Amino acid sequence: MSERNRAGAVATESRPSEGDLRRRLEGRVELIESALRRYRRLHRTLASRGWWRALRKDPSLIQGVLEVEPTLLEALERTERRGEQEDWLEGTSIPRTVSRLREVRERLTLRVRGVLLRRSLETESLSLEDGLRKLEEVCSQKVSLKRTPGEPFSLRFDPQDGTPQQLVSLAFFLGLSVLMIGVFLLLVLGEWGLGLVGGGLALVGLVIGKAVLLRRSSLGVVWLTPERLVWMAPGNEPPAAVRLDSLAYDGVLLDGPDGTVCVRGDQFIRLKGFTVAGASRLRVLLELFRDARIRAQAARVDRQVELVSFEARLRRDGTWISGKAVLLGRGVFFLRDFDQGAVLFHAATGRNLLFHFDLELVLEGLSWQPEAELDAYLVRASAATGGAAWSSRDARVAQGTPLEQQIQITRREEVLVGQVNETQLDIAYPLVHQWREAAKASRDDAPLKVGSGS
Repeated sequence: MSERNRAGAVATESRPSEGDLRRRLEGRVELIESALRRYRRLHRTLASRGWWRALRKDPSLIQGVLEVEPTLLEALERTERRGEQEDWLEGTSIPRTVSRLREVRERLTLRVRGVLLRRSLETESLSLEDGLRKLEEVCSQKVSLKRTPGEPFSLRFDPQDGTPQQLVSLAFFLGLSVLMIGVFLLLVLGEWGLGLVGGGLALVGLVIGKAVLLRRSSLGVVWLTPERLVWMAPGNEPPAAVRLDSLAYDGVLLDGPDGTVCVRGDQFIRLKGFTVAGASRLRVLLELFRDARIRAQAARVDRQVELVSFEARLRRDGTWISGKAVLLGRGVFFLRDFDQGAVLFHAATGRNLLFHFDLELVLEGLSWQPEAELDAYLVRASAATGGAAWSSRDARVAQGTPLEQQIQITRREEVLVGQVNETQLDIAYPLVHQWREAAKASRDDAPLKVGSGS
């Protein structure tokens, strides 16, 4: 036997068996093998559709990884160090298992960070263990659209205006038209088999493609109640909810020009794809119901106050003043041409917002207040703008002119005229009827506490 063969034989005989290595490593190899199975299983789950439902159904998927993660790194380092000292062959079982675990663990870390990033959570500095604990919180959060006794209403927000869905539908229609023309030409040429079979397969492909594109273009739906903001995320993402009493001073922000609204409270969510009008509406209502008093009063109402707002002019002392009027069953309020939305918001909350918004957005939120409270807010706002606030008991609606043309209200020497939008006529007519009924009521009744503002 040559020297080289003799040396190789001696070296082979001197190498410890796998069983010896496992005993020397005192259970670390078994820990690594168990971790590899658990990490692979969790990674496959996170890569699947409906992953959060699977994690909620089987919490052990995350808990199993969390059990081994604290001791795993030490086991890996000790095993790799022993392999370097004893010069293990790379292709043998234990080094191969260690290498696979390192790879799977890295992929799982990236997958967890990606999932949390979609939930708008900071992930760069998170370890795998911390990321899994946050993921566990996300999956364990129970979100329901069922209203509680303190939630008399829920307002829906669609982040987008329907344009992506319209484009998908247009593309489907064009594709279907081309397909029908193609099948017709094949049939005319006598290619019946190709026309029917190929046309059928192409139609199936178009339908599947439309379904996939519609799903991807969806941005989910947002619901707002007096207590929480609920985001029903698109696709297979888990829903999220933010309690309004947890919103900070800067808890509602617009992130960039693309209509992304960031909401930070007990949860942090980033709502993408809003139109400018939709983002403004969501921000105003969130800021409004961030006020504890507004929330508490909204929880006591059982119906929305009916009102209409319209462009109007007030004749006072022979001069016409432009502004906006708000008509309720109990009175009418005129706000002069200032930033009426900001003035009414300040009258209700005592706060100012650093962006422009319309009066109608504030009225939408305040219409879910007791009517007497809404009256008080409007009295303060009309006084702040130098406008007017008239009770339905001492002002009169002119009867000679249909509301479709003009509404005219008089009080002593002052006259308020305007035109109600046709979309609000169904509300305006009953309100005017209430005014005329109030005019017939006895003047001995307790007067409504609404100031004149004149």
